[in-house]
Amino acid sequence: MQELINRLTEKAGISAEQATKSIETIKDFVKEKFPMLGGAVDNMFASASPAAAAPIPQTEAKKDESVMDKISDVIPGETGEKVEEFAKNAAHKAEEVFDNVKDKLSGLFSGDKK
Repeated sequence: MQELINRLTEKAGISAEQATKSIETIKDFVKEKFPMLGGAVDNMFASASPAAAAPIPQTEAKKDESVMDKISDVIPGETGEKVEEFAKNAAHKAEEVFDNVKDKLSGLFSGDKK
């Protein structure tokens, strides 16, 4: 958990106390909305090792990096990678749906039948 606190203080420019309160609020929210994940959420934040408490060096963000690319930075490990992949796939599917709807609506209003 300390690793996440460090990242929040660096990237969001908030104090460690504010970061801790934010994380606790998010944990409580997730556990309230998804009770079946409560144990996993507790385990994820309780498994912080002393090595994880070391501050993370600030790296310059790439200009072409999107929010989707930063998910795995905030959520460490394989879980973050899976969430990032899921979010990218969902965004891609949403684009496809939008394009299909746009094509059908433009066909409807232009007189084309699709």
